[in-house]
Amino acid sequence: ADTAALQEAKKIFTISKNVSRRLKDFNGIDSEPLYHPPKHYGRYFCEDYGNFILSIGRLDKMKRLDLLIQAMKFTNPGIKCLIGGTGAGDVTAALKKMAKEQGVEQKVQFLGFVSDEDLLKLYARSLCVYFAPKDEDYGYITLEAFLSHKPVVTTVDAGGVLEFAQNDVNALVTEADPEQIGQAINRLYLNKKLARDFGESGYQTCKDISWDNALDRLMAFSGLE
Repeated sequence: ADTAALQEAKKIFTISKNVSRRLKDFNGIDSEPLYHPPKHYGRYFCEDYGNFILSIGRLDKMKRLDLLIQAMKFTNPGIKCLIGGTGAGDVTAALKKMAKEQGVEQKVQFLGFVSDEDLLKLYARSLCVYFAPKDEDYGYITLEAFLSHKPVVTTVDAGGVLEFAQNDVNALVTEADPEQIGQAINRLYLNKKLARDFGESGYQTCKDISWDNALDRLMAFSGLE
């Protein structure tokens, strides 16, 4: 049904190369990735490179926060982990239990729901941003981090995240292994200049992704330009 319906369109766009690949693999349909900016485009800023790694988003198993919590065992004692977002009660409870069992309860803080203003401040003051979901479609978090001039710590199987995150350029990309993730966080903690350089490179990667560009491309095929 998807294949039949989509083939009626004169042009098909997707939100990422990863989604275009799936559409080709499963439906045999060609499409064009068309990136668009995150919600607070134009409002992100950078204030400092603090001593905490930030994770933002829905608390869900596919976001693999378990890897981050386990990784904190391998990080410098001065590093904190702030996790913002909500999820099903059992998932949240399981993550808190894991932090206690791993002996990192004092290093991991669950913020719960985060307001828009607080979100922007957290990005601005973080050392780096953890975002390592399994085969993500697109991933606003990557863009939000880069627009805040912050590097990303992610994994080799994170899907759409890797369309922007480049290892040793604007991010640290590891295997989905807690110890490697912990070592990546330590590397940025011990070299704030590196974190700053990666963050600036990340900003340059996505600073031109805008609604103007996305809409211009869409309008070119709508007959309304």
